[in-house]
Amino acid sequence: MEKLKHLIKKTKGEKKWLIENLIPLGEIVMLYGKSDIGKTSMAIKIASEIATGSMDLGKSVIGKTYIFAQETLLEDYVLRIRGLVNMNYPNQKEDIFENLNLNFDNDLVLTEDTYGTYVTYRDPEKPRPWRFVGGAFPYSTHSETPSLIIIDTLSQSIANHSVNEDAAIRKVIRNCKAWIQGAEYNISIIIIAHSGQNESRGVMGSSIQNNDFPTVLKIRKKKNDQLELYREKFKGRAKKTGIPFKIRDTLVDSAETVYVDMGKSLGEFENQIVTFFESGLSKKEIKDNIYELGIHNTSTRNSFSVVYNRHWKNLISMGFITDKQQDNNN
Repeated sequence: MEKLKHLIKKTKGEKKWLIENLIPLGEIVMLYGKSDIGKTSMAIKIASEIATGSMDLGKSVIGKTYIFAQETLLEDYVLRIRGLVNMNYPNQKEDIFENLNLNFDNDLVLTEDTYGTYVTYRDPEKPRPWRFVGGAFPYSTHSETPSLIIIDTLSQSIANHSVNEDAAIRKVIRNCKAWIQGAEYNISIIIIAHSGQNESRGVMGSSIQNNDFPTVLKIRKKKNDQLELYREKFKGRAKKTGIPFKIRDTLVDSAETVYVDMGKSLGEFENQIVTFFESGLSKKEIKDNIYELGIHNTSTRNSFSVVYNRHWKNLISMGFITDKQQDNNN
């Protein structure tokens, strides 16, 4: 797949987008919400959109994403990625795995000393100035600078400091700006944070987070368990303020995981259900036919049945099959 690096080289003038009307190029973005609302799943979705150039969230630039994942276990993160790929990007697996790089070492520390601003990663004895890290990104296994860096989460990325410390948060912002400024190409940084117990009060911790981040995105719950990626703060002009989505369950090798469903497109599995359904087959006949096609990525008939029933319910909830039609087709 062609890499659109020429589209994101630093230029002056009109604001440019990593994801149109959502994530600006060359800026720091805060993404926050309460615990277990889907922040990590949305981060994986955003990274996958950048990896593939898809348009579920808006027109996006194709590039690489580097995720510092300090809060989620390796096994869970990989399951979520595989679940999302199976459900939303079955024909683009190579693009995602080529363009997505993960670090699970729990050692991203934002520090300073008298010689400047540094990131220490893997080898604390050999720190590098952040402005040089941005230019060459030497700690990535990829040779080129990523288009997007995701820090998941802020509270786990500031060593022994607290999110309530103004000085620590200022240091994070200053370091990330140096990271961006040191890069030849525009890179964007998403920092994931938690809201407090009172969600209406915004990001948990120092008020600097709300004041100094130019773009703030929030995941909030609406009616009927509908979630929304809401643009709470933005400097400049942008269309739309929120993107609805749902967190859905799926199975990967009989292991349960979750993924973000934007409700805009169907994977191969669900497309096949709809095709058979529209041809007049019953639910059982559709199930048998899909099992024989071997597109289910499950190891046993029982695990396939669980996946099939979840897909079937998803299609009902998305309006592809109504309850009445389901009764008539059983």
